[in-house]
Amino acid sequence: DGAMDTGYTVELWMGPAAQSIGTADAATEGTVELMQANIDLRIAGIDLKVGQFGTVVGAETYDYTSNTFYTHSWGFAVEPTHHTGVLASYTVSDDLQISAGLANTTTAETNGSSTGSGSSKTYLGSVSYTLPSGTGQLAGTELYYGIVSGNGTTVGGDDDVYHYTSITLPELVANMSVSLAWDRVESGTTGTADDNIVGLYVGYQVNDDLALNVRYEQGNINTLSSGWGSNADGVQSVTVGANYKIWDNVISRIEFRNDDKDGTGSAQKVIAANLVYSF
Repeated sequence: DGAMDTGYTVELWMGPAAQSIGTADAATEGTVELMQANIDLRIAGIDLKVGQFGTVVGAETYDYTSNTFYTHSWGFAVEPTHHTGVLASYTVSDDLQISAGLANTTTAETNGSSTGSGSSKTYLGSVSYTLPSGTGQLAGTELYYGIVSGNGTTVGGDDDVYHYTSITLPELVANMSVSLAWDRVESGTTGTADDNIVGLYVGYQVNDDLALNVRYEQGNINTLSSGWGSNADGVQSVTVGANYKIWDNVISRIEFRNDDKDGTGSAQKVIAANLVYSF
């Protein structure tokens, strides 16, 4: 907590899923990859994160144990995930926090280089504000906005701009959490339409061991180049699941997901069951 304190974070992913995080070049990626590696510095009340770190946008992360569901949202699919660069964060007050940063690219590849015709660097920013006690029943509502603007390592054109906005309500009903997320991607590639995805997250803690969760998303996806989400209009996705704590540090999860979009024969369904052991 000192004025000039320093620290560091190193995280490795090991196993088949390491190939999906994108920090290595596609030609060299393997079963052990670097998720993040950064130095934390505190200078005159400003916290600096230098190196490879997580992005400032999004309701979910790659870390499955930090998310409510095993399957990721469509919002996550169109967002940046992490960057190489510098991120400065400052706490203005108990209710207001801001951050600004500079990175090599919008994509996750460590030390990647921008290939677009726009800026050769990527700009990051965020602001988080919690409504104070004088705002009545809405007191405690968390408002968040994050932006990433720049180019990736393989996509040309002008800068892509990623907007993320979320609202997390206070506990208006006992043991129930509600949040709303909106992802908007303005593509700099000529002929590629924007993404717009709105997601609603609702959770209910039945008791100390059991939690029920629902995620609903709708919108349009145009920036993904392959897979089910390529140029998908009228996307509707519903995920329902239950998390049950079996023992200390062990959580069982089961979920059902249904995705649909405009067009015939386009629905897909997923049933996933997980055991998560954290130590």
